Amino acid sequence: MTNTLYTAFLSEKYKLLRNRQIFGVLIAPVLLIFAIDGYIIYDIIRSGSISAVPNPWKVLLGRYVFQFFYLLYPILVALFVYACCDVEYKNNNYKVLFTLPLDKSKIFFSKAVFILLTILFSILFAYAAFLISGYILSLIYPVLGFQNYDYRLVIFLTFLKLLITLSAISMIQLALSLLFRSFIYPIGVSMFMLVFSVFVAQKSFSDFIPYTGTYKAFLDIMNENDGFERLDYNNIAMIVLFMLISFYIFKRKRQF
Repeated sequence: MTNTLYTAFLSEKYKLLRNRQIFGVLIAPVLLIFAIDGYIIYDIIRSGSISAVPNPWKVLLGRYVFQFFYLLYPILVALFVYACCDVEYKNNNYKVLFTLPLDKSKIFFSKAVFILLTILFSILFAYAAFLISGYILSLIYPVLGFQNYDYRLVIFLTFLKLLITLSAISMIQLALSLLFRSFIYPIGVSMFMLVFSVFVAQKSFSDFIPYTGTYKAFLDIMNENDGFERLDYNNIAMIVLFMLISFYIFKRKRQF
């Protein structure tokens, strides 16, 4: 059983690695962080002066990075997840899948696990780039004061909660991408929920909207929040819930 699941996972990996969107999820956040580093250095050179910054991890680096992250990441994840499903839509591969003598649950969960692992590596790369950026800036411009603040716990927990949020969003997008063949609906829902979640972020019911988590990651890094909240626990539950919903939709596709 384990070998069969592993074989199905390898098959999904080779198939889905052809998607260009995977490189966007993995590389775009890292390139964004380094681009912000370049902007910070350019701004210092242009102004011709430099002074200490109160906790530059949040005021200088975190503020810029997470302002882009909360808008960029959900869209990248939505595009990537849809591309993973669109592979099957091409040439009507779903009909072929259901004629193969394979356990359909293994096919589905190998796809879901691949999506979650891709998001995990994306966050790990972005987390490493964020820490490296602060270290490099502390060497080039020690007067900024990066080395004077131990912000590691807040940074780690913020990226961890961002990982949980994006994992929940990916499972929601998987359900939508399996339910709708058209590109418009999954991406449209993602964009709408992203904007809507910003407007209702201060409401208590926003803790039940996973898309709010990317915006709250920005607030966490700015407010030095180093604890888990109701939203984070709800997002963990959403991962499981929407994975099961996606599995149900996947099994029913033979009837579509």
